[in-house]
Amino acid sequence: MKEPKNEKKEGDNMNTLKKCVILMFSTLLLVTASFSQQNVNTNPKKEKSVKKIYPHVSIAPIGGAIFPLTKSLRDEFKPGGLVGLDIGYRLNKEVALYGKFSYIFMSSKVTGAPVGNYLEFSAGPRYYFTHPKLNSSLFFEAGVGAYNFMQKSYVNPADTTGTVIPQISNIKAGINGGIGVSLALSNAVDILAKAKYHNIFTQNGTQGFMTINGGFEFRFR
Repeated sequence: MKEPKNEKKEGDNMNTLKKCVILMFSTLLLVTASFSQQNVNTNPKKEKSVKKIYPHVSIAPIGGAIFPLTKSLRDEFKPGGLVGLDIGYRLNKEVALYGKFSYIFMSSKVTGAPVGNYLEFSAGPRYYFTHPKLNSSLFFEAGVGAYNFMQKSYVNPADTTGTVIPQISNIKAGINGGIGVSLALSNAVDILAKAKYHNIFTQNGTQGFMTINGGFEFRFR
C-alpha cells in the first residue's frame, strides 16, 4: 500500500525539523563551550581590556559550510561550502544592523551534473547578549533577502536520449535566523562565528538549509 502523500510530506517536514534542531543545538553547544572556556580561562587581573567605541562599522570576510535540510535539496545536492562578506553597523552595546553577501556552492548528487550555487544578499538586526566582565558576547540575528540559485545546463549520462537539462537561474525571497558568538581579540579585531537556518520561498513551498561560518571581524570607528 502506498503511503498517503499528505502523511509522507508531513513525515519529511518533521524529519527536516528534527535535523535542523539537532544541528542548531549542536552548534549552540560548541559556541557556548567556546564562550564559557574564555570566561573560565580569563584572569581579570591580567586581562587586557578591549575598548569598543559605539557606534562603529565592522567588516568580516567569512567562510564556512552549507547543509541541505529540506528533501528537495537533500535529494539533489551534497553539503558544500561558502565564502562571503559580512558588514555591520553596531549602534550600541546590544544592537547592530548587518548586511551579508555569500557565494554558496553544493556538488550535485546526479552524476555529471554541474555544481549548484546560491548568491545570497540579506540584511537584518543583530542583538548581543553581553556581560560586564567579558569583552566577548553571544548574539542572535535575523534577516530577509534574495537568493539567486544557478546551475549550468548539462546532459545526464544515464539518459540515452541525450536530452539537455536547461540552465537554471532564478531569484527567490527568503528569511534566515540564527545564533553566534563574537570573541574579542583586540581593540580592532574580533572572531565572528555563527550558525543560521535559511528558508527560501518557492512556487511549490519552501527550501531550507543551514550554514555554519566564521571569520575575522575588523572594527572601524
